[in-house]
Amino acid sequence: MFTDAIQKLEDAILSSDEPIQQLRMLDQLTDQLIYTDNTKAKFAIHQMEVLLKNHKEPEIFLSYLLKAGVIHNQDYDYELAESKFTAAIEILEISGDAKEQLEGYIDFVGVCINLDKLEIARHYIAKARRILRDFPDKKLRARLLCREAGVYLKEENYDKALSLFHKAQKRFDKAEALDTKDYYFQTVIQSGLGNIFEHNGDVKKSVRAYTSVVDLCEKNDIKGRLSWHYLLAGLGYIALENYEVAKSFFEKSIIIKDDSSVAAKAGAYANAGFCLFEQGDIKNALEKYNTAEKIYDQQEKKDLPNLFYLQLWKAEAYLKLDKNQKRLDSLLKAFEYAKASESNKLLAIMYQSIAAYYAEQENFEMAYRYQLMHANHNEEYQQEVKARKITELQIKYDAQSKEQESELLRLESKKLQLKALRAQMNPHFIHNALNSIQGYISSNEKENAAKYLAQFASLIRKSLYYSDIESLSLEDEVEFLKEYLDINKKLRYSDQMTFVVKVDDELEEDLVCLPSMIVQPYVENALEHGIRTRSDGRLLVEFIYHTEDTLKCIVEDNGIGRVKAGEIQAKGGYHEQHKSMGTSITQKRLDVLKSSLNSPDLSVETIDLYDKQTGNAMGTRVELILPVVDFKLK
Repeated sequence: MFTDAIQKLEDAILSSDEPIQQLRMLDQLTDQLIYTDNTKAKFAIHQMEVLLKNHKEPEIFLSYLLKAGVIHNQDYDYELAESKFTAAIEILEISGDAKEQLEGYIDFVGVCINLDKLEIARHYIAKARRILRDFPDKKLRARLLCREAGVYLKEENYDKALSLFHKAQKRFDKAEALDTKDYYFQTVIQSGLGNIFEHNGDVKKSVRAYTSVVDLCEKNDIKGRLSWHYLLAGLGYIALENYEVAKSFFEKSIIIKDDSSVAAKAGAYANAGFCLFEQGDIKNALEKYNTAEKIYDQQEKKDLPNLFYLQLWKAEAYLKLDKNQKRLDSLLKAFEYAKASESNKLLAIMYQSIAAYYAEQENFEMAYRYQLMHANHNEEYQQEVKARKITELQIKYDAQSKEQESELLRLESKKLQLKALRAQMNPHFIHNALNSIQGYISSNEKENAAKYLAQFASLIRKSLYYSDIESLSLEDEVEFLKEYLDINKKLRYSDQMTFVVKVDDELEEDLVCLPSMIVQPYVENALEHGIRTRSDGRLLVEFIYHTEDTLKCIVEDNGIGRVKAGEIQAKGGYHEQHKSMGTSITQKRLDVLKSSLNSPDLSVETIDLYDKQTGNAMGTRVELILPVVDFKLK
């Protein structure tokens, strides 16, 4: 049925002469082929690219970029995959919905891991986590855990990687209606587990994991990278000395056509030759070795370690066939590869092989010299192994420290957020507002009483809700501030104040998100300490684009200034219970955000305004540099 659907689509594309219709059908076709037939998928994505040059279809263009990124990643062209995803994410962050953004981030993290760009990978993992908090999805959560594990695996933090791979697999086991992409991610999990078990010397578990990958691929027709999966399964069976089964996997690796990896094919030929050698079929083993060597030689970048081992294997085969000159030639080639690699491990193995060769020739002086050289390089190699283990432990320690620090910062931020809630609403404002509403009720002004009671209840409800979430869209922040200022104007200042809340045209207030309730304490401070004693108080709140990751917020009043306000407060002229705790707590919140977001630009600057001619105070201006912590999703 699956093949029939693909054939129908292909026939329909060929018979259509409508470019837009062709684009839509090609988009559907790549959906079907992306993990099952990389060769056809590449052709289909190329056809989409050609058609899109003359026919601008934004939705299809985004789909093309995302799928092209996955296909090029599968095809080992990581730089091209990165460029496609970078372009796609730019669009996604403006117009994508939650699921599209999540899938884009998760797929891009896979490319970043392949390119060793682990900090970028972590950045997008964090963004994906934030989306999942608001839009939970079991399968996408499992995929994200899989990518997180991949980052730790790349850093050789095997314990953490193992834990996350297991968590991801458990989530897939509990999920329903898995699709091909979900099964693909399960191959990534099992392949990662195989790598970890292999590193820990648990050969049987490693083999089970690698064969599990092969089973998943064969059962779900996932052909991308299948040559590698067959190769890894075969290597596992070599470790178990089951050469016949190993050989069958290598043969499959050789004949599979959808995986374009030259290195996998070369490795399969070489290891198939090793199996034949172990089974006593020396001539056929040499044929496989020679084929592998030809494939390795075609590669732009020489795979020195594999070429080295291949020459050693050839030398052993020639020894069995009494072809001493060819054996010597292979040993000399191996020596050249070992020297070029500058690897102490390879040089140690090489010098031991040369020492054995001279010992066979009864040239014990040369054998002794090379044995000493072997000992020296082997000692250096062992030191490298120890240093690597220390580095591995350091990585684990650093990762744990970073996680603990991040969690402490998150908890500190949450604690300050709750403190800010308690401090942000001046109790006297609440008292005065309720008194004013009671006044409307007493004087039988039912409409005003109902209106302001509803507005006041809405404000309190929003305050409680917003204080419990970490980020808030600029649009919601502005709406809350306007509502807050309007109630103050009507119920606290009896219309004896004016205010303006402005937003820079460059800011998309429905998309950009700030830390929730972070501006209100400064607005409250301006009302209480700036314009409370004035009959013509004016307040400006303005949001201005600053950088891609920050914006500037200005809170400016025409009040009595900080010096005069301080004098009045010192005389007890202000309510003693309200001490503007909100601003000091918010400053601490910004300090925590500065650390947790690694954003040194965040700041608060308070500027006293004076009349240039008289020198009299004209008010106060507070400039805040705030982080754009997220983007609101559809």
